[in-house]
Amino acid sequence: MEDPEETTRSANSWKKLETILAETEEGAPKPDWIDLTGKADLSKLERPDREKLVLRMHACVLRGFRANEVHISGKTRRLEYWRSISRNGFHDFAEDQWMKCYDSPFVENYDYVTPYLDGGGIDSLDPYLVYSSVLGTWEYSVEDFINTDFLGDVTTVVEPLAGTAEFCYTGHFRYPDFNYVMFDLDGEAKTYVDAKPWLPQAKREFIIGDALVEDTWVAVRAASKGTSVAYIGKQSHNFFNVKQVMKILEWGTTHCDHLILEVSEPYLLDEEPSIDELSRPEQKAAGFRVALDDVEEKPANPLTNALDFYLIAWDKEKRRNLFSYCGWTGWQAPTLTALGRLLDLEVRYYHNELCEFVSVDVETDTSDCRDNNTFLLFTRA
Repeated sequence: MEDPEETTRSANSWKKLETILAETEEGAPKPDWIDLTGKADLSKLERPDREKLVLRMHACVLRGFRANEVHISGKTRRLEYWRSISRNGFHDFAEDQWMKCYDSPFVENYDYVTPYLDGGGIDSLDPYLVYSSVLGTWEYSVEDFINTDFLGDVTTVVEPLAGTAEFCYTGHFRYPDFNYVMFDLDGEAKTYVDAKPWLPQAKREFIIGDALVEDTWVAVRAASKGTSVAYIGKQSHNFFNVKQVMKILEWGTTHCDHLILEVSEPYLLDEEPSIDELSRPEQKAAGFRVALDDVEEKPANPLTNALDFYLIAWDKEKRRNLFSYCGWTGWQAPTLTALGRLLDLEVRYYHNELCEFVSVDVETDTSDCRDNNTFLLFTRA
């Protein structure tokens, strides 16, 4: 299935941008993207004028805009620029562009650094928002997977171990008629997800449940309608040992029609640094940093890919463990494929160039599965 063509309108002056916005406000189709080039430089505007313009763009685009803010120098000025945009509906957590949820009418606030700057220190950081900025599911979306021949009939999206539930939340703007089912053990995660500004017509359910209890998956099936696909990111399924992974594969394909697991690129544990800094420019400019840090005196096991580490934030005053990843296993594609085949499951992966799910036995030389995360799809034969 071919990807739908995206539309982009370019503005190299404020006059051109005004024309684009005015035409859209008068009823012209919204473009997916607006490219700002040349004299249409948001960094040249005073903050109130910039924020007013960003709000207009938010209402006039489907996906976001690309800007020439890379020319801004100085931490203070760069941070002020970032905050003025992020608090007005756009984030830059993926690629070199400012994004919103697809055609979202909600002006969401992605400025998570203000509590820290206001004197709250490391303890004032919202761990879910920090996690979202550095490890959230922004590069791929429901749209990428549903817009394939293999998953073209899906009408229910399931997000086990949902946490911040970005996969379902961002997906429901693109497919508002789908059914969205999420579950997690964490009651605070449910509170966080329920507080998001969902479209009022959204058909969704958040279940408090354990992925290692089959009754949870039975409840998922009861809440699903039509063909379903479940998606689990690598930060979640890597908490499971081999027997638990087998249960997830079995129940996830019994009570959902398809199960997708995100998998890290192939790597050797000896190649992994003891601390993997993830700090984004706005974090450094604000005065704190974020990283994945190994637990001291617990080196990774090269035979089992067992790891123990934390997502941490720190500044000159304090270090804080935001999330614990102790007892984590860096599952790799060959092992997961073998486990799936033990259960007689068909195993496919998402080919980034073909934009399709293809057999793990073919086309690997033309995809980026050697160098980047991939997505394994398990289906009952």
